[in-house]
Formats: sequence, structure tokens, C-alpha cells
Amino acid sequence: MDRGATGTASWRFAALLLWATAGCGDGDPKPVNSRSSGNPATAPLDYLAVQGKATRHSESATSLAQVHQALQQFRASEDRWPESLDELVKAGFLAKVPVMPVGQSLTYDPRTGAVRVAR
Repeated sequence: MDRGATGTASWRFAALLLWATAGCGDGDPKPVNSRSSGNPATAPLDYLAVQGKATRHSESATSLAQVHQALQQFRASEDRWPESLDELVKAGFLAKVPVMPVGQSLTYDPRTGAVRVAR
């Protein structure tokens, strides 16, 4: 058998293998995002909605981390929790109280120093 015949046979075997396994699987794939309509026409809107949600989540997580760090620094410096988040700004531990995304707010308990995002 010459080189050309061997190459053709390998190509045919690969094509046959690909054809034989093409139908394998668990059926229709499930969408990753359960809120997705699965409609290709709405895919860009679904994508933008997920991106917006991720952006709001990362903004609130970053803001929460900054406030938490400022609270810890204030506590270490003053040996008490601040009366309000505005006191962190006045003392120079925060540049400003973070503005949370729409529908979210920071809640602070001056007795425990706990800060969290409320929806």
C-alpha cells in the first residue's frame, strides 16, 4: 500500500469514528442559567442581564470589603466600633461611604461592628 492509500484510509476511519460518536450524549443540554429562555433571539438580552447581575454583585462585594477593612482599622486604632459609617469617613478610614447598586444598601450595627448588604 502506498502513502496515499494509507492517508485516505486514516481519514476515512476518523470520519467514520466521528460519525458514529456524533449522536452520543444525554439528550438535549440543559441551559446553565435557569432564567434563560433558551431562545437564540433573546440570547444577547439574557447575557446582558447576567452581566448586570454579576456587576452589581461584584460592586457590592467590593464595597462591603472596603467598609469591613475600614471598620477593623478603626477598631484597632480607637479600641471601639464607630457610631456610624460616617465616622469612618470623618476619621479618615474611608474616603466616602460607598454608594450601593440600586436595590441594595449597607446596614451597620455599631454595637457589634457588623456590616452587611441589605436588599
